[in-house]
Amino acid sequence: METAQTCPCCGSPDLDAYPAVVAPFIASYVFGRAPWPTSLLECRGCGFRFYEGRLDRAEEARLYAGYRGERYFRERHRFEWWYGRKANDALGSDPAELAFRRQRMSAVLAAAPGLGPVRSVLDYGGDRGQFIPEGLGQERYVLDLSGAEPLPGVTGLRQAADLGPGRTVDLVMLCNVLEHSSDPAALLAEAGRLLAPGAWLYVELPLERYRLGCLGRGPWQRRYLEALCRHPAWLGWVDFYSSAFRVKANLLPPLGLLKAHEHLNFFHPASLTRLLQAGGFAVAHCGPSPNQGAGKAFPTALLAVAKKL
Repeated sequence: METAQTCPCCGSPDLDAYPAVVAPFIASYVFGRAPWPTSLLECRGCGFRFYEGRLDRAEEARLYAGYRGERYFRERHRFEWWYGRKANDALGSDPAELAFRRQRMSAVLAAAPGLGPVRSVLDYGGDRGQFIPEGLGQERYVLDLSGAEPLPGVTGLRQAADLGPGRTVDLVMLCNVLEHSSDPAALLAEAGRLLAPGAWLYVELPLERYRLGCLGRGPWQRRYLEALCRHPAWLGWVDFYSSAFRVKANLLPPLGLLKAHEHLNFFHPASLTRLLQAGGFAVAHCGPSPNQGAGKAFPTALLAVAKKL
């Protein structure tokens, strides 16, 4: 595991630190060891939040090979007993959510000034290609590390080079990918190489900005987390307690914990805009999404559309 010392979005070294732990599931599944303390960092310049521990390529491959498969579910459920089979299997397959996300994306793209016909589209990290809206692109590609079987009419790629020498597409989708990346600037650059100047990028991210004011930040908090790491049963219960508050109240409670899990990065409009601009994109739109659709509420997302310069 590598360690970040500056903000991945704007490069600032001016960071606030919040004590955290590496999630027990990640520690075991990726590293084969017990959890250990780490920190959540927040950039004072652009507001980007990120965990200081960053996965290298081999560690990312161990986490995302066979993603959400049987071994993944069994190991995660062992440490997070509240993580159930239904939640695991529903990810990326709920018909109402899929329809809502495709409709939302189509509406955002339709409002982008200057975006012409999209003949070719590539969903970067898009599982089986199920998030590509119907009718978007005659050539449809999905690039995914998991090895999932792509849908009919979608060509699966395992790496960007598989698209072919010098080949580009009209639109790249980055949906729920950048929050997982240890180097979002490098991932954005890799996705950008699949676009010619004037082509477009669509970004979709979870908008996760939990209130942290109840958390301790001094030496006692680090000693508390170190003690929890030595007592797995207590760590599990505090993890459950913290997760419940995070989901229901959008805050981390007193004596709760922050854990570095699959999501290593937490964007908001300012930090995502800085990252896109630094990566050579002109941002046409960046902001929170409406969260109602198909008769039910879905988590608020951060959406951006940008043109490669």
